[in-house]
Parts: sequence; C-alpha cells; structure tokens
Amino acid sequence: MQVENNIVVTILCLVYNHEKYIRQCLEGFVMQKTNFRFEAIVHDDASTDSSASIVLEYANKYPDIIKPIIETENQYSKHDGSIGRIMRSRTHGKYVALCEGDDYWTDPFKLQKQVDFLEAHPDYSLCFHNAIVHYENSDKIDHIFAELKTQEYTRKDILQKWINPTASFVYRRSILESELCMKYVASKKIMAGDLPLCLTASYLGRLYAFKEPMSVYRKHENGMMNSWTNKAYELCLYNIELSKIFGNDILPFIKKKVALLSGQSFRLILNGNIKKGIKLLFTALFFCPSDTICHLLRRVIKGGKYKLC
Repeated sequence: MQVENNIVVTILCLVYNHEKYIRQCLEGFVMQKTNFRFEAIVHDDASTDSSASIVLEYANKYPDIIKPIIETENQYSKHDGSIGRIMRSRTHGKYVALCEGDDYWTDPFKLQKQVDFLEAHPDYSLCFHNAIVHYENSDKIDHIFAELKTQEYTRKDILQKWINPTASFVYRRSILESELCMKYVASKKIMAGDLPLCLTASYLGRLYAFKEPMSVYRKHENGMMNSWTNKAYELCLYNIELSKIFGNDILPFIKKKVALLSGQSFRLILNGNIKKGIKLLFTALFFCPSDTICHLLRRVIKGGKYKLC
C-alpha cells in the first residue's frame, strides 16, 4: 500500500466535553493490533472541561498515534464546515476510521479486519460493523445496535433504517475528496455527517457490514442525538438538503422522513414554540404535501403520540 508517511489508517475523533469518556475512547485506539501504521487525529473543539488535557496526556504518551488538535474557539458552532476542512487537512491514511470521543472500540483487531477486507475488495468503498448500545445515565439494558448480517448492504437499506454505528466506519480516503462530500460539508443545513458520508460511499462503491459488535455506542444526556430532541424543524431542513445534494434516488425516503417530522409541529406549538411549529408544518406541506397530509390524518385517526424521527 503506497500511502503518505506510511500511514494506512487515519482515525478521526471529535471531542467536546467528553472528560468522563475520552480515556476509554483513546485506549480503544492505542490497543489496536495491526501490521500497518495508523494515526488518530483527536480534535478537541474548545471543551470547557478537562478533555483537552486528557488528550494531551495521551499524545505525550503515544506520540506516534495520538495527534491532537486543541481549539481555543468552538468550530462546530460556526456551521461553516470548519471542522471538516481541519480534519481533512490532517488526514494522511489511505483509509479513514471514525470514533467520537464518547464512544469506544472493544476489539483490538477491528482496524486490521476492516482494512484487510477493503484491500481485498477494491469495489467496496466503506465497511462497518455492529455495536453495543450502552445507556450511561439510565437503567436501560445494553443491547445490540442493529440486527446486522455479515454481508453487503445497499443505499436503500441505510435510508430505510439507520444500521450504521458511526464509530464502526472505515472507508476510503477518496470519499473525503469527492465532489459529493464537498457539497454536504459546505452546507450549513447538514447537522451530522454520518448519513451523507454513507450515501456518498454508496455512490462511489459498495457497502459491507460485519455482524459482530466491535465498538460501544454510548447514549447519555449530553450526546449529539439527545441535543436534537427539540430540533424537528432543523431535521426537516437537513433531510430536504440531503435530497438536493443526492437527487431523486433518495427522494421517496426523504419525503417519508419529512412527513413523519411534520407531526412534531403540533408538539412545538403546544409547547409554546409557535413560530417554529408553523414553519415546520408549512415546510413539510410545501415539500411533500400529499405525504404530509396523509401522515397527519393517520396520526389524528389513530390518536397516537408523535415521535421524533
């Protein structure tokens, strides 16, 4: 493998106020057993806790693996693609792996297994694996992320149901340099990059999964998904933006998601967020009028509760 600085895999790790979890995350990196070199670009986005100092501690202990980026100004809040540009500029490997600072890897041969697969199958652009969902602050029992099989998965599969734990991704660096990737990274309406990354990979190659769990997806009160609980309108715009970037292939799936999100408009209005609730309702009606009306009628008839999609 001809790669820059002999680095085969670059791990991209985003950290923000993860002091409770970041040690376990970094231990998952340094325990990897491979026959190739890898690096971990650990980007602390101006954390207000001790995350940065822990990252620097590991960088001093494992300088060949942990490569820190310590921000003094939060980049995520700019919503201008800054984080993506910073991380891409520091990516040297032929392959890229992901793991955010509150998740962690459990299999020391994870990287080796996934790189071996991608090396042997050049027509595949991304592979992923199962994970254990761990609830940090509740009495819920840990469970498997998805009922995966060791096999190929399609764009349709990932649009119908999210089965791809982000900390399981290993993909070809060429995805980051593609025109599609540049489009979604530059958009201020893209709230998260995991789905558009998988979609991009599905246009540039094939997707493959390993059924065994090799990481832990941690759910806690400060997690990204929990912070979206009241962002139905933003999620609506996010999905519409995906349809603009990726085109008609995904339009039926996006219309369904937007129609489901429209139900949250009533909850927003009842909770006093009248302006955003109305904006959500009319945005959904304008984007997919028949889907939205049918969904709302079904929910009224059933009398069910609305769930965030």
